[in-house]
Amino acid sequence: MQLFIRTSRIFSTLLFAISVVTFQSSVFADGKEDSLEQYRALGYEEQHKGNFNEALNYYIKAKDLGLNNPIVFNDMGVLYEQIGLPDKAKQHYLEAIKLDSKYLPPYLNLAYFYLHKGDQQRAAQYFQSRYELGDKDDPWAQKAKQELLKLRPRYEEELVAQKAQELSQEVVAQVQKEFSDQVNRSKEHYKIGQSYYKKRKYQQAINEYNKALVLTPKNSTVMKARQGAILELTKQKLKNHSDEAIKLLSAGKPNAAKNEIQKMLTAIPNKPIVNSK
Repeated sequence: MQLFIRTSRIFSTLLFAISVVTFQSSVFADGKEDSLEQYRALGYEEQHKGNFNEALNYYIKAKDLGLNNPIVFNDMGVLYEQIGLPDKAKQHYLEAIKLDSKYLPPYLNLAYFYLHKGDQQRAAQYFQSRYELGDKDDPWAQKAKQELLKLRPRYEEELVAQKAQELSQEVVAQVQKEFSDQVNRSKEHYKIGQSYYKKRKYQQAINEYNKALVLTPKNSTVMKARQGAILELTKQKLKNHSDEAIKLLSAGKPNAAKNEIQKMLTAIPNKPIVNSK
C-alpha cells in the first residue's frame, strides 16, 4: 500500500513537471513572437526618425528571434539601402524571397534596386514578378506594371499574345480530347459490331458499324467490316428465301414460291459488295 502511494506521488510530480515545462514553452513562444514584433516596430520607428544605427540594432534583435521571417529581412534590406550598403540590401531582399516567394514587397524593392543600378533587364523581371504575383487591384501591383511598361512598352502586347497562345493551346487540347473521345467511342461500337458478327447477327453488326462510322467516317477498318457484314447478311437473306421457295414448291404453291424468288432479287444490293475475306 505504501509502495502504491509513493508511486502515485512520483507519477503526479512528473505530470506536474511536464505541465510546467509545456506551459513555459508556450509562454516563451508567445513571448518570442511578441518581442519580435516589438523589435520590428521599434526598428521601423527609429528608421523613420533617421536613427539608422538604432533601427539596425532593433532589426538584428528581431532577426535573431525570427530567423525565418521574410518581413524582417525585407525591412533590413530597406535600411541597408538607406545607409549605403546596397550589396547587403540585395542579399536581404533575396533572402526574404527565398524564405517566402509569396511575400511581395522585396520584389518591388529589388526592381528599384536594379533600376537605380542601371540594370533595366533585371529591374523589368522583378517589376513583372511583382505585378503578376500580386492582386491586379493592388495599387503596388499597378505601380509595378507602370514601371514595367516604361522599360518594356510592348509588355501588354506580349501579355495579350501569351494569353492568345494559351487559349489556342487550350482549344487545340480540347479538340484533341473530343477527337480522342470520338475515336474511343467508335472503337467501342466496332467492338460490339464484331461481337454481333461472330454470332451471325449481321444486321445488329451493321447498325454498330454505322454508329462507329458516324464518329470516324473514314475509318477503313470499320468500312471493311461493314461491307463484310452486308455481304454475309445478303447471303443469309438469299438462303432463307431460297429455302422458303423450295419448301413452297414442294407444297404445291408455285405463286408463293415465285414471290420468294422475287424477294431474292430485291435482297441483292444495286451497288457491288466488296468481299472482306
